[in-house]
Amino acid sequence: MKMSFLSRIIVPLVAISAISGCNSTSSVRSCAEARQQVQVGTNIGDITLPSGIPTRVISPGMAMTEDYSPNRLNVFVDDKGWIARVTCG
Repeated sequence: MKMSFLSRIIVPLVAISAISGCNSTSSVRSCAEARQQVQVGTNIGDITLPSGIPTRVISPGMAMTEDYSPNRLNVFVDDKGWIARVTCG
């Protein structure tokens, strides 16, 4: 039984997509947003931020870039250093 032209194109594309998806997630470390949510309400001085991933601590009025980096952990603190929220980006 011969494969149609469309089948010969689609099957390899699906395989390549699956492989590239695995490679991209395994080579990039997650920003661990979900695991860091437990830190909300804690003082920034009382915790150790995860190593191995880009992290920035953002305080009120602080200038910050608007670039999006899905691997970066953003820790927003209030004027006294208490963690208000944690996001990726």
